[in-house]
Amino acid sequence: MENPWSNSDWDLVRVFLAVAEGGSFSRAAENIGMSINTIRRTIERLEDQFGCALFFREPTGLRLTPEGRRIIASAREVQKSVNDLWRIAASSMDTMKGPIRLAITEGLGTFWLIPQISQFIEATSGNNRIELQCALKSVDVLRLEADISIQFEEPKNPDLIRRKLGTLHLVPWASAQYAERFGLPSTFVELANHRVVEQETDQLNNYDLDGLFGPGAAERMVAIKTNFSSAHYWAISKGIGIGMMPSYAKMIGGQVLPVPIKQLRLSTPIWMACHPEVLKSARHRKFADWLASCFCPEKYPWFRDEFMAPEDVEAHFRRLDLGDYFSGFVASPLDFGSDRARQSKG
Repeated sequence: MENPWSNSDWDLVRVFLAVAEGGSFSRAAENIGMSINTIRRTIERLEDQFGCALFFREPTGLRLTPEGRRIIASAREVQKSVNDLWRIAASSMDTMKGPIRLAITEGLGTFWLIPQISQFIEATSGNNRIELQCALKSVDVLRLEADISIQFEEPKNPDLIRRKLGTLHLVPWASAQYAERFGLPSTFVELANHRVVEQETDQLNNYDLDGLFGPGAAERMVAIKTNFSSAHYWAISKGIGIGMMPSYAKMIGGQVLPVPIKQLRLSTPIWMACHPEVLKSARHRKFADWLASCFCPEKYPWFRDEFMAPEDVEAHFRRLDLGDYFSGFVASPLDFGSDRARQSKG
């Protein structure tokens, strides 16, 4: 059977959606700037093409028929496709000015990338607006839910331009406060007697406690579970329990210590996925290259495939003079004490 939309144009679909959303011919006419008679004739033409009524005409307005409700889902898909078409056309312009929509995992976006974005904005004279979407799951870049995605899942669609940026290594951490109260485990057996802070997201799986310690272990050990990296980090740094975080977690600013269980380590590749049409834009090409530099394993060796221990990460931070990279995110107790001292003197 021939697709009913094949002989229709976008204006017919646009009018149908406007009437369905407005609930009357008059409201649709106001919303899209057409006369009521034109709106009415357009709907009648569509109903002739489909061979069924799309709306019930009632004293209070218009209401979709069962056939109309089924068709509107496809109409909205057409609307999205048209919007994507114009977005691609706009992004393909060879200009450095305009928005860039980036989807990135919440932890990498909040803790690692934000401190560097100001450099990119300054370098491009503020001509770009970065629309940062911290994604809990991979977005569909091919359908332009974002222009570029930084994700842990390998992009599967062959039509996407993909690039491996590096590897994120996670190790167990605890706060100094927690270590003072409960000590730090050095083996899996000892870990069974400790509280755990667990992060659970679609892209990043945490350790399988039930698999490691038997059924019911997660229920017994997990003190708090969250799907946000910022809440996860804050819970660990406030002494709630032990949790898995990146090997550079200490540098963020919380009073956290690596837990010396060498066998407990998670590694996941970091991928960049781009829509091929988006990279025809000069600003998107420049931004994609800049993003890759933010995870460059040669400059930031904790993103290498080979694991770098947290103490070596800390030493490398000092050598690179990155001491202020996370400055201002989490204040230390000494900072609070200095503030109080200054206030009392004032």
